[in-house]
Amino acid sequence: MGVEYGVAEAMVRIRAPRRDWIVLFAAGLFILAMQTLVWVGGGDNAPAVLGGIFLVESLWIRSFGMDLTPEFANVRGLRRHHIRWDQVQAVYCFTQLGSDRVRLVLENGQHVNLRAPSTWLGLGTAEYERDFHRIGQWWLAHRGQSWRPVRPEAPGAPTQH
Repeated sequence: MGVEYGVAEAMVRIRAPRRDWIVLFAAGLFILAMQTLVWVGGGDNAPAVLGGIFLVESLWIRSFGMDLTPEFANVRGLRRHHIRWDQVQAVYCFTQLGSDRVRLVLENGQHVNLRAPSTWLGLGTAEYERDFHRIGQWWLAHRGQSWRPVRPEAPGAPTQH
């Protein structure tokens, strides 16, 4: 992987693809619309709660991703991580439950799995490859002097595609 010059000049935002959250959003809207018709007849509120949960979860998933800044990789997922680039020792892609994802390996041996970018059953491969390459370029441009290659024989070392 070569370094593209000028790649790391401003902040870059990578977010979960639309396919990851739009189905939940549409299902939540549909359930709430159907519940509105039932409320006219005096129905139960449980479907409205479910529809609301789907809407909130879809908007939450929409925020998953990564912000690339010159100093930090700001990971936005179930937990938020602010990782200095000089702490990142490797950027790998791996497969989990039929989805290609990105993993950062830190100098202390910890792995940080990113929720976005990702593919699902082969969908979104071009966008995933572009974002994976962009993350790798930012890491190469900002990794600093503490970088050392991860030993392939190390326990839990990921394999690279």
